[in-house]
Formats: sequence, C-alpha cells, structure tokens
Amino acid sequence: MSVVEKLPLEIDFRHLETFCRIAGLKSFSKAADDLFLTQPTISGHILSLEKSLSLRLFDRTSREVRLTKAGEVFLEYALKILSSRRDLLNALSEFSHGIRGELSLGASTIPGEYLLPRLMGDFKKEHPHFSISLKIADTKEIVQYVLRDNIEFGIIGAKLNHPSLHYEKYEMDEIIVVAPPDHPLTRRRRVNIEEILKEPWIIREDGSGTQMAVEKALRKKGKSLKQFNVIMEMGSTSSLKGGVKANLGLAFLSKRAAEEELNHGFLFQVDLEGIEPIFRRIYIVFHRARTLSPIGMQFFRFLKRKKEKD
Repeated sequence: MSVVEKLPLEIDFRHLETFCRIAGLKSFSKAADDLFLTQPTISGHILSLEKSLSLRLFDRTSREVRLTKAGEVFLEYALKILSSRRDLLNALSEFSHGIRGELSLGASTIPGEYLLPRLMGDFKKEHPHFSISLKIADTKEIVQYVLRDNIEFGIIGAKLNHPSLHYEKYEMDEIIVVAPPDHPLTRRRRVNIEEILKEPWIIREDGSGTQMAVEKALRKKGKSLKQFNVIMEMGSTSSLKGGVKANLGLAFLSKRAAEEELNHGFLFQVDLEGIEPIFRRIYIVFHRARTLSPIGMQFFRFLKRKKEKD
C-alpha cells in the first residue's frame, strides 16, 4: 500500500499550523512560545501527524530541529493548504456577512500622518459603513502591536527581522537634510558631510524608521549619528519640523513630510556631497500566523490597487 493510500481522511489544521511554525523557527520551544502552547502540546501535535503519515517529519538534535526530506515535501503543501484555508474562510465570511465593522491598523509617523489619512478618506467613500482605528507610534512599537495582535497589520518605515512577521513592499520615501531658511548652508549648492558634524542637530527618538534609515546610510560612509552634535531628541516629525523652523538645528526629515514647508520656503533642503540620496522603503507588516479579517483583507486589496494606479 502506498503512502498516499495510507493518508488519513482528516488532518487537524492546528497540527499543520504547529508543524509550519516549528519548521520556520527550527525549535519546538520557540514555536510553543509563539503559539502560546505548552511544549508537550506541540510535541503531541507533531507525534500525531507523524503517526498518521507513518513518516518522520523532523530530525531532533540538541541544538535545533531539522526537516527530514519527507518533512520538506510536507511543508511545501502544508503552507499551501493553510493559505487556501485562509482565503476560503475570508471569502465565505465576506459572502455571508458583508464587509462591516472596525479595522485596527497601526502606522509609524510618516505613513500614519502623511500617507494613510488620504487613503483612509478615499476608502471611506467606497465603504461608508466601514470604521478604521489607527494607532500611530514609532516603527518598533508598531511591530510589537502586530506581534501582540493589537492591530491587524501595520505600515512602517523600516524592516525589523522576526520569524513571525511577513512584509510586503509598498512605497519609497526619501530622507533629506533640512535647515531654517536663513541658515548659511542654504546658500551653498552642496555641503560636505564633515562640515555638518559640528552643526547643532535635532533627531528622532531611537526606534523611528527615519533614524534607522539614516544610520544605515551613514554607516556606508563610516559615520554615525553619535558623531553629530545632537542637542535635542524629539518624538514626532511635527516637533522636529518646529525645532528646525525655530532655528534650533538641522534635521533629517522625510521629504514627503516636509513637502509643504519646502514649497512655502519655511524650510530649505541642504544637499550633501559624497553621500548618496537616502531612500527607505515603506512596508506593510503582518503576523504570519494570523488571518486577516474580511475587513482587513478588503483594505489591504484597496492599498495595493491604489499603489498600482499611482
């Protein structure tokens, strides 16, 4: 009798989810923590699968667990099954109940204050019965909200690696140096990075996507924000802009966030010599193990549709 003929008629979806999580984390204990289950429980899930299939799915060592050849084949199809199940449940839910209720989203400062409001307004016109709750915080906080299931998904300005997170690329954002209009550097065509180290600087707090992108760009030139004359740290983009306009110092800012002030001459862009333009990507971040609600799926599709039209 072949393995296919011996396959059980039913496989518990919870067991499939446990199997995929262990395969991704390469650890029974980490998978148990991530799924909020005990280690004996997830070990029981895998034992049940292996007995049903009459196949060994993992090789256990003292350091990690590894998929067997059979496990690698099983993982490929288990992921497809779980994905199809999510799509089916979402489609049935949309069909049965319509798309109603409230969606909880999170966003870091730039997408939350300068990208999402317009998109949420456009979406509201298409779905007037729809309600969105938006939390705005720095990138690290939004990631924690996703991991704790406080929000369905987040839109953030940096990618923080975590085995439970899945990222979709969305927008590009340029980060520039801005100065008050009467600053001497605004009369220069380009300024060497060495010249600006002694200038007073205002920066965002640790954990912001803007600061992560700036640090990454500076490292390529052997520099760090620690070498700058930082006189003040602020917790929001609007306070950063206010500080520059009040002549407190220079700042790295999202060009999207500074667009209105640049157009009206309240802020000026300072071009740096010897350093490439700083771009950072805006991401949509999800928890791998959680299925989007019909509301969440509809808004995610809307975001992708709007992006394709731009």
